Amino acid sequence: MKKNRKGCYNEKIAVCYLMAKGLDVFDSCQTNGTVDLITFNPDTGEVQCWEVKTENFRLSGNKKGNTISRGLRNKKFKSIINLLYVHDGKCREGKRK
Repeated sequence: MKKNRKGCYNEKIAVCYLMAKGLDVFDSCQTNGTVDLITFNPDTGEVQCWEVKTENFRLSGNKKGNTISRGLRNKKFKSIINLLYVHDGKCREGKRK
């Protein structure tokens, strides 16, 4: 699968993951915006911004099998953007650095 299609596919998996958690999910209409998804928790009123990343692993070297670090696209807003990693159809919430 081409890189950009894989990213779009994984973003849809992330939408399903967040909806299963009971959140209302709003998808970006831009292809390269600051955030990929915005969620609203109808119970608490909490709003969160998400950037979805396809998780990749090193194939060789002494760190073979370790994840490849993916930073935020826009570091200016790193205090409010959460990372969501997708690999093989499973999602993992990342930590802000």
